[in-house]
Amino acid sequence: MHPRCTAPRLAARSLRGLTPRFGAHLHRNAPARPLNPSQARCMSMANTYTETLAGNPEPLAENILNLSWGLLEILHNCGLSWAVALPASAVVIRACIIMPLFQIPSRKAQQTTASLLPLTRAFHIVKKHSAHMAHYSKGPRVAQAVTIRSVAKYNHQIRKRWGSQRWKQMLPFCGLPVFISMAEVIRRMVGTRSGLWGLVFGSGSYAAPKASEQVSDAVTTDGVTDALESVAEWKGTTSLPSSVPETLSNWLEPSMAAEGMLWFPNLMLPDPCMILPFAVSGLTMASIYAGSKAPHKGHEKPSFFIFKRVLMTLALAIGPMTLNLPSGILLYWCASTSCAWLSHIYLDRFYPVRMPPTPCKRSIPYYPKKDIEKMRQQR
Repeated sequence: MHPRCTAPRLAARSLRGLTPRFGAHLHRNAPARPLNPSQARCMSMANTYTETLAGNPEPLAENILNLSWGLLEILHNCGLSWAVALPASAVVIRACIIMPLFQIPSRKAQQTTASLLPLTRAFHIVKKHSAHMAHYSKGPRVAQAVTIRSVAKYNHQIRKRWGSQRWKQMLPFCGLPVFISMAEVIRRMVGTRSGLWGLVFGSGSYAAPKASEQVSDAVTTDGVTDALESVAEWKGTTSLPSSVPETLSNWLEPSMAAEGMLWFPNLMLPDPCMILPFAVSGLTMASIYAGSKAPHKGHEKPSFFIFKRVLMTLALAIGPMTLNLPSGILLYWCASTSCAWLSHIYLDRFYPVRMPPTPCKRSIPYYPKKDIEKMRQQR
């Protein structure tokens, strides 16, 4: 869009009768004016998207984080304290993004797959008999391989026809990047230097561009910047201390130091009572248990049982490994895990997976050698 012409006493109507070249000349030679803040933001966003299209991945990641930060700011500007805004953001994300886009389509695909089991089982039996009759002379291994390939192809075709592909059942894992982006934004807002991995294991680097150079003079022995200690001293001020790096000062929220609740009034510091880490561990175990129930009790496969035990063990280890995490991250983690647990209960109540009756365990007797001899005699 061309800037508005600022020639003195030149109305817009007088430009209609001018030739296109002369009108463009007036617009091009109009004196430039400084951009207002909204126009400056638009220009900066345009430059950001231009850099993104040019192949620079950092602006794209920052824009994704800006969406998460915007959600938190909207909830906080509605009058909610940070101790309420963080759990509320987890509820909003679970209700508006993860449930309708990932969990419900995945559960519907599981229901369709369960309804198609009688067809796949019947095809497997028929194909097994026909393969043994056709490849009896080549041995049972050849017949079994032919049966497996035919059944796999049939399953793929029937799943695609009814819209229950395997990738749809893996959609709930797409919610993990959403959780990581929210945790990263909260980490920057509380002034923590390292990410989740660095806070847990004590070694990590800030993910912002050139952050290792900017935070080298602000590192403490606990792997957290001086902002955590400085905020406790300057709760009532609005200025940031000089020890806070520039990359952190753009994201840091000093109000988090005074908008906690209950036994953790400061969301920038770890939980003094160590209740939140073990609450996260317990809620994660409950969510895994609720989301990994077998449709038929007592008929779990050994591999599924082992995988479930491994997940439960990892969930149990979350408590001791997250003792140094700030209370703000743990509070959001608790709310997100609680929403996941409740969503599993909701899906089991309104979208249950009903398994069809299993076929008879007694196999149908067939004699491929005699059948082949009968076919030869009929010819």
